[in-house]
Amino acid sequence: MKYMSLTFAGFKCILARIPIRFLTIITPLLFIAACGTLRPTLDYNPEAGLDTLSAAVSLSISTADRGMSGSGFMVYRRPDQLHLVMLSPFGTTMIEMFSHGEQITLLYPGSSTAYVGRIDDLPEKGGLQGWRLMRWVMDAAPASSNRLNDTIERTGNQGIAEKVTFENGLVTAKSTKNGDQVYYSRYTLVDGVPFAAELDLRNAQDDRIRIVLDEPEINTPLEEAAFQPHLEGIKILPLSELQGL
Repeated sequence: MKYMSLTFAGFKCILARIPIRFLTIITPLLFIAACGTLRPTLDYNPEAGLDTLSAAVSLSISTADRGMSGSGFMVYRRPDQLHLVMLSPFGTTMIEMFSHGEQITLLYPGSSTAYVGRIDDLPEKGGLQGWRLMRWVMDAAPASSNRLNDTIERTGNQGIAEKVTFENGLVTAKSTKNGDQVYYSRYTLVDGVPFAAELDLRNAQDDRIRIVLDEPEINTPLEEAAFQPHLEGIKILPLSELQGL
């Protein structure tokens, strides 16, 4: 097979042979295709924040030495309460994660074991470091105007210095100086609240957590029991002893 290199002068010669009527047709189409890559502007209410969330969840985790995926559901209450349940393909519970403030509990019903400690006690390996980012990830309130398109540096509600990218007023990416990153996509409006259905977390170790949320219910009342682990008859170990998911 012969390959042909094309100089700029050659390109101009080819362009000159294209009928003008063809160019008048194709140019608007190229413009429309380019505009189609922009995110649509959502007419959200800046006063309507996300206080509670319950949703089905699909999760995939990839690290340098392993990967896993699954589905389940999660409930969240601002500012720092989270309960995530991961199910097996047969519908049984594989793992439950509870976090409240700096406290985190990982419950494995199959082995009647729970690991309890502070978020800082999470092991460096095994795909667990990403969970310390969840409070930071959920802090993604939109701007007061859907016309904001900019990247700013600020200190977030968790006291973390961060760089935040807004597009049409919505947070599309955040990063920190230590290499943590999160990307937000597939925004929709749920009861006037902008909601990112897909979250992509990455850290400096190149661990990656992808979360896809479905059937969201926003700002509905959630009972306190939804955030409390049931540890009766469960063997409790220090979180520092956990080797990985």
